[in-house]
Amino acid sequence: MHFAPIFDADQFCRIAGLVGFTFYMASFAALQFKVIDGHGLTYSLLNVLAAFLVLISLAAEFNLASALIQVGWIIIGCAGIILRLRKRYQAPSGLSFPA
Repeated sequence: MHFAPIFDADQFCRIAGLVGFTFYMASFAALQFKVIDGHGLTYSLLNVLAAFLVLISLAAEFNLASALIQVGWIIIGCAGIILRLRKRYQAPSGLSFPA
């Protein structure tokens, strides 16, 4: 007995791209309507996820310029996430110890 997949790889890539587009639009709308903060972790996470999903979609129909944009977005977004997490878990710098 042979079972056909629900959707093939091209369909998966297209769905990933549409979900990525949705994350891009949702995060930008949330930023504009002050639902989230542009300096917060949520905005960066949503953008990295969106870029990753759109990058997956490019496996179906490759476009070099779009791929470079997504890779750049992922790198910059991940750097921002790392900086925010470092700042969040850093020891308070205002402490002073007696000499």
